[in-house]
Amino acid sequence: MIALALLTASACCHATWNLLMKSVSTKGPAFVWVCGVVTLPVSVVLLLRASSITWWPALISMALHTLYAVTLQKAYAVADFATVYPVSRGSAPVLVALLAETSNWHVYAGAALVLCGVLVMDRLQLQARGITLGLVVAICTAAYTLWDAYAITTLHADLLTYLAVGNLAQVAVLSVLVRGHRAALGEWRRALPIAVLTPASYGLVLLALSFASVSTVAVGRSLNVVIGALVGFVVLHERVTRARLAGLAAVVAGVVLVST
Repeated sequence: MIALALLTASACCHATWNLLMKSVSTKGPAFVWVCGVVTLPVSVVLLLRASSITWWPALISMALHTLYAVTLQKAYAVADFATVYPVSRGSAPVLVALLAETSNWHVYAGAALVLCGVLVMDRLQLQARGITLGLVVAICTAAYTLWDAYAITTLHADLLTYLAVGNLAQVAVLSVLVRGHRAALGEWRRALPIAVLTPASYGLVLLALSFASVSTVAVGRSLNVVIGALVGFVVLHERVTRARLAGLAAVVAGVVLVST
């Protein structure tokens, strides 16, 4: 239940920053760079205060998270929030459950319920390119979920320094690779809440790994779909249909099944 509470808090943070990300005018790696720059001072302080730092796992995590963030930006540039968000968040736990090769039947059953719920929710919002990019985002999510679980639970990487190294490395890499990133600094006010909510949401996920298996946490993160749909109903004034309500019910049922 502790893991479920942490994942619920994470879902609220995650859905909020995704909604904010969808609304920004600057798209692509440049905005990802700005978000990293905003939190750079905190990362530097954490690293200076750390007694020991495990660099290489965090660098691999950084590469996976950067690919995820850039692909997500691209997806939001070409498709609706209502398409990209449920597909990217709902497909990832199924991939994790399969790749983790768990022997718990309820994890597979819960993942299947989540996937069915997402498909039902999205049937009226079909956008081929958005769905394709959403699936690529889901693959990135599954990859960094499995890697970060290994780094935290097996390599015993410190949570805060792990996040700090990833942020510092991401800023360094994007500073070299991204053109016109300095002009994007004008978006720092929009980047600030995203830069705070992004590590907060994922930090809660990494903390949840201390209380539950990676498959359980991955499927539990599908609560993001529920929160995202509620945001869509209330903030974006999207239609509340029977299909979407049925899909939400299936997602919640899947998460509860995995958490029991």
